[in-house]
Amino acid sequence: MTSRLALFSAAFTLVSLHGEDVTWLVRFDGKTLPDTAWSAVGAPKAKLDTDGLHIEDDGDGTGHYRAAWKAAGEDEEIVVEAEVKAEAMTGSQKKKPSTSLWPWKDGAPVVVQVSDGRHQEGLVLFPAQATNFTDRFIPMDTTNRFHTYRLVIRATDMQMFVDGERKVAGQGAFWKPAESKEPFILFGSTSAKATGSAIWKSVRLGTRKATAPVPRPQIRVTVSEPWMVAERKGVPETRPYLYDMGKGLLLMSVAQGPDAFYEPYGLLRSTDAGKSWSPIAGLDQKAETPLPCLRRPDGSIAAMSRWTWLHPDGAVVGKTIRLNTDATAFTMEDNRINLPSEFANETAKDQTICERHLWNDADGGMTMVVWTRKNTKRPDGRSATGRFSHLMRSADGGKTWNHFSVIGPGGEPAVCRLSDTEQVAVIRGEANFCMKQMFSHDAGKTWTEPVQMEEGRVLPDLVLMSNGVLACSYGRPASCLMFSLDHGKTWTSHHVISDRVRFNYTSIREISPGRLLYIHDAPKMTCVYVDVEVVK
Repeated sequence: MTSRLALFSAAFTLVSLHGEDVTWLVRFDGKTLPDTAWSAVGAPKAKLDTDGLHIEDDGDGTGHYRAAWKAAGEDEEIVVEAEVKAEAMTGSQKKKPSTSLWPWKDGAPVVVQVSDGRHQEGLVLFPAQATNFTDRFIPMDTTNRFHTYRLVIRATDMQMFVDGERKVAGQGAFWKPAESKEPFILFGSTSAKATGSAIWKSVRLGTRKATAPVPRPQIRVTVSEPWMVAERKGVPETRPYLYDMGKGLLLMSVAQGPDAFYEPYGLLRSTDAGKSWSPIAGLDQKAETPLPCLRRPDGSIAAMSRWTWLHPDGAVVGKTIRLNTDATAFTMEDNRINLPSEFANETAKDQTICERHLWNDADGGMTMVVWTRKNTKRPDGRSATGRFSHLMRSADGGKTWNHFSVIGPGGEPAVCRLSDTEQVAVIRGEANFCMKQMFSHDAGKTWTEPVQMEEGRVLPDLVLMSNGVLACSYGRPASCLMFSLDHGKTWTSHHVISDRVRFNYTSIREISPGRLLYIHDAPKMTCVYVDVEVVK
């Protein structure tokens, strides 16, 4: 190790980084090919040009440069900097965008990865975003010029900076167990499928005395061993939506089709805390199957179909399903959904979708969360799909739903009531993959402007637990869970439940005090218990 470190001419030179000293252990300056401290892995297609080292992955094998380094002490933090300009990139699948990658599984054409011998993570550059390997996203143009990216790693936290500005707080972002005990840093391409290229002006790794202590955990999280939902032959079940009906009854709506309008759904029931599930006769493999389900004050269960239909008279019609107390029998009737004209279905390409959250109101009515997809024309004449999330109210048991408010732009909303007046919503990320968050202080009548989150990206679910903790599950490219102790103002406890891949849709419900049932679909429908304790 001594001879290797001797190769780093400035390895123990202290330099100032925004007023703080860093001992740089590994560096590459882009003026020559990487020296003998760096090992070529694969066959990097690398050449020097006037701006730096150009590394290209054209699909004929992968290649990057890797160096070992001495691990930091417990009172130190790791600083990684890369000045790089990304170029065009393809996805891992034909006819898919460049973002169709699983960086820890398929690799990526433009990547910096670092390990301290205990955990490993890194930076992935896509044309329109910089990300870590799992769930933190920075929407930006990575191709327009050189940017300086910095990772500051302290224990399992990893802050992410761009051009000196912190973009990601990164609590729990340096999470993945290391593949080996040898600390390393690498840069270039690790892609197994996608192609792309970048120009690297500099890469360096150093350590410094920790600028702040690692915050003591405020929440203790224990995850059980997983178990699978039994598969049925010929019924491909994905995308779970979970509901607690009380009285020991759980319901779960699951997709059973090809991810298309009017695909069939099934409604399953469990009476053993999610250990086993069985379909409800007559509500299996049908487009009319309900998604949101709610125990009503009289003990019956009201449920609304996910899909809605545009009738010839212009009405938007869904199905209201009424189940008996133990969800073994039901009736079904049409309902009518009244939306403002700018959101209502007008063509077969439009859709109003009933989402998972539905609750009882003090006046005996119900409030439901929906989102709309409507084809519109841009000023240049091209078609676009406008997505908006809404609250709808019914005063007649679900026969008629009238528009109450617009939550904000985007689809797949989760809404949680925090009090009689306070509500919080998290909406799926769109093209930039970051989820959006907004609040209401007047019981859902009006909503704050959306705030972009650092997390992404699909089908968030929200539960306010009995211990006051707000839980949010979300997915893709992994199946994740995060917690807040201040009703969503800050999220300070992040956890990857599984990094297996599929749709990575998730759902949570508190089934007993402090215990969540968490269900995801990667690679098959999988359940775990998550016990959540506030640390005093």
